[in-house]
Amino acid sequence: MRVLVVEDDAHLARALTELLQKHEFEVDHTDTVFNAIDLAMTSAHDCMVVDVMLPDGDGMEFVAKLRELGIHTPILMLTARNAPEDRVHGLNAGADDYLGKPFNASEFIARIEALIRRAAGYTAIDVITLGQAALHRNSRTLSYHGQHLELSSKEFLLLECLMRHPNQVLSRDQLIYHVWGPEAELADNALDTYVYFLRKKCAQLGIKNIIKTVRGQGYMIHPNPR
Repeated sequence: MRVLVVEDDAHLARALTELLQKHEFEVDHTDTVFNAIDLAMTSAHDCMVVDVMLPDGDGMEFVAKLRELGIHTPILMLTARNAPEDRVHGLNAGADDYLGKPFNASEFIARIEALIRRAAGYTAIDVITLGQAALHRNSRTLSYHGQHLELSSKEFLLLECLMRHPNQVLSRDQLIYHVWGPEAELADNALDTYVYFLRKKCAQLGIKNIIKTVRGQGYMIHPNPR
């Protein structure tokens, strides 16, 4: 199990990392919203622990942005702002739980484990289908007629975005925003390169002509791949 900790207090971040590792979690840590968005979009996490007050932004706004991007990883807000209105704000932003500082270590771990258990029921059925093709969010794999193929993080995000909007042209800017984030600075052909990778992997499974290029506009996915 992998947890992303977004916390700018170095001492607390180290303590959380050690506590989680003691309970056999793998941990990624960052202290900024900017890096957190990149980690959230490029790595698979089972849970996130997010502080509210960060040096380059608001943790609640970060959570809301993840939900807008379709990232449903369970999130525990961890903050000294523990008034009822703060908890309501955090939950309305898209957080799944809210724990005030200071906190009990055992309760913290119990809440993390409860969020992951609860999410397991969601991710187990969270499959996007398109004809006979199925994209599995929990394993980041594409399956077709019984065969499975693992995708890289960016390949997965790109295909997920397209499959959620079948037969709809998505602009280059829309796809870049979803896969790389709003602050991305990419080489001109980066998106085209990943589309090429995806087409090649789809062909390995026997799925042909799944991603269409719409010249001058962007890309779209065929609703009935074959």
